[in-house]
Amino acid sequence: MRTLICSLLLVAACLACGCSGARQVRGKILKGGQPYTLSDKGQFVLSFIPASGPDQTLYPAKANPDGTFIITGPLDKGIPPGKYKVHLTAQDPYAGPASPDKLEGKYGIGKSTLVVDVGPGELTIDLPK
Repeated sequence: MRTLICSLLLVAACLACGCSGARQVRGKILKGGQPYTLSDKGQFVLSFIPASGPDQTLYPAKANPDGTFIITGPLDKGIPPGKYKVHLTAQDPYAGPASPDKLEGKYGIGKSTLVVDVGPGELTIDLPK
């Protein structure tokens, strides 16, 4: 009985500490295998939503104009491993007046079909040319 109680307390403590496997994930954005960058005034807006199931938690990322990013997740607790839809816009004031998003909304919320597998290593998002 003592072993059972200790085991339950250990599991409860682990859950309270956030042992869900979530972590902040670093990565980079490529286009056609090459680094995808914006001007110094440009901004990537990047987030991830689970690709399947009822969970629709939005996992935001902080992205830099050089295409590098870190998925901070809700409350800066990171993102659990799994498959996620990628939502991405590339806003650059020097891109011209045609569209504020250099990706023309192709990867916007509700439109993106881009799915990535978040695992233990760095994440690479490679957009087609």
